[in-house]
Amino acid sequence: MGKESHHPLSIPERADNAEESVKCPSCGTMIQLGYTEDDDALVCPICQEQVTTDEEYRLYSSNEDY
Repeated sequence: MGKESHHPLSIPERADNAEESVKCPSCGTMIQLGYTEDDDALVCPICQEQVTTDEEYRLYSSNEDY
């Protein structure tokens, strides 16, 4: 494997089942974002805290539970 096969840290390789989500800073719950999620914030279903959905807070995580 050469260096050209590695992804830069800013663009990591994602799992094929990765879903766009945000993590609640209060309770740690991962909240999946829908395809039409255009709101700047949403309410956590567990702790009722407001969670920002800005691009820098979005994660792509696997939807499989381990």
